[in-house]
Amino acid sequence: MSGPPSIQAAPEPSTFAERPGVVQVYSALAVAAALVLPVLLRHAGISDPRNSTVSTLAALLIGSALNVELGRLVEGGLTCSHRPHKALSAWSFCAALLLPLPYLVPVVAVSYAHTRWRGVRVALWKWVGSAAIVAVCGVAAAATAHAFLGVHSNLMLGDGRVGLAAVVAAALVFLLLEVVLLHGSAYLNSADDEQWLRRTLRSRSFYLTEASVLLVGGLSAAVWDAGRWFLVLLLPAFALTQRAVLTEPLRERVLVDDKTGLLRFESWRDQAVAGLHRSAERSTACSVAFADLDHFKTYNDTYGHIAGDAALAAVATALRSELRTDDLVGRFGGEEFCMFLPEAPAHQAEMVAERLRRAVAECPLPGSRAHVSVSIGVVTVPAGAVEPLLADVLTVADQALFDAKRTGRDRVFSAVYDGQEPERVREILARHTEVA
Repeated sequence: MSGPPSIQAAPEPSTFAERPGVVQVYSALAVAAALVLPVLLRHAGISDPRNSTVSTLAALLIGSALNVELGRLVEGGLTCSHRPHKALSAWSFCAALLLPLPYLVPVVAVSYAHTRWRGVRVALWKWVGSAAIVAVCGVAAAATAHAFLGVHSNLMLGDGRVGLAAVVAAALVFLLLEVVLLHGSAYLNSADDEQWLRRTLRSRSFYLTEASVLLVGGLSAAVWDAGRWFLVLLLPAFALTQRAVLTEPLRERVLVDDKTGLLRFESWRDQAVAGLHRSAERSTACSVAFADLDHFKTYNDTYGHIAGDAALAAVATALRSELRTDDLVGRFGGEEFCMFLPEAPAHQAEMVAERLRRAVAECPLPGSRAHVSVSIGVVTVPAGAVEPLLADVLTVADQALFDAKRTGRDRVFSAVYDGQEPERVREILARHTEVA
């Protein structure tokens, strides 16, 4: 053997040609729909805007640009590959409510192009796909608003009740269609390439923030119809919207480990404590597992730490793929991982741990031609047991992991929590108190 292969970080498989065929077709159809539907269904949207089309189009493009620049100011000018689209849906929603449908395409295209130029580094095909989805949602929103307003394009007609109903209904249709189409993008593509989007779609705050962004866009459209200069008074609302949009990625940085995409130990611990409490209340069994990669220092020494980080990310993906939706998996520190398995009696927890062991052993590691094995310790808290301290359960799982290591590695050891306080509680807490 001539030595280890050249080392490179595992790149995100971001080129369009590398994506599964179904993803290519899905993305192409989204782009085609975004280009064709606004023209084909132009009579389903606004046909006679209340204000000048040119001035409205200019205001939307300027507003979108200012929105992006405000976001960069809040962020400190960071360049980022994973973050929300900085409230761009508000401007496409505005365009759907204020302009004939064909004008939706330039509003979306220019706002997304400007945002990419100013720092977003998502793969180009993903960014184009995101813009297409927003444009298609804008078409649906325009048709919904038109169904309420009929020939009237003024959202503030009369006492504004009809316009309010039109905005709310259009925002709801926009959001529902957006969620459906984004789920298609996230789950037709490979899990490795869509970790961020899948996590985002599982977050309740995403839906609350996006609904708020759309309603701010609807309010802006109504103010433009009633008295365009009053939009100046909405500038603080745009600033607050930017802060809301940017809060989620900041919160995620606190909760999620950057290298693996798994929960950090502190956030995993808090959710596991809540899980233990629920299991005690419902008198159901639950289990905790510790996993530690075998001889990983040797792997790092052989292939380098960049390849080691890529290997940790690949292992994290393998672990996640074998767990249920409600299972919690976090990075305990270094090459150690922890899992909380709700409603998992001993035999089921052992089967899950064995699946995890096999998945890691079979996982191809980027940056090398090697494989790694994993030792796993599992402890089950039986149904009906008095609610234990998580630290006590973790210590029993750690002891089972130690036994798996001691007897040869690449195996699963299991135990049942008997309610006795483990002798090594303080030792393990001291060892992992500062794990981030």
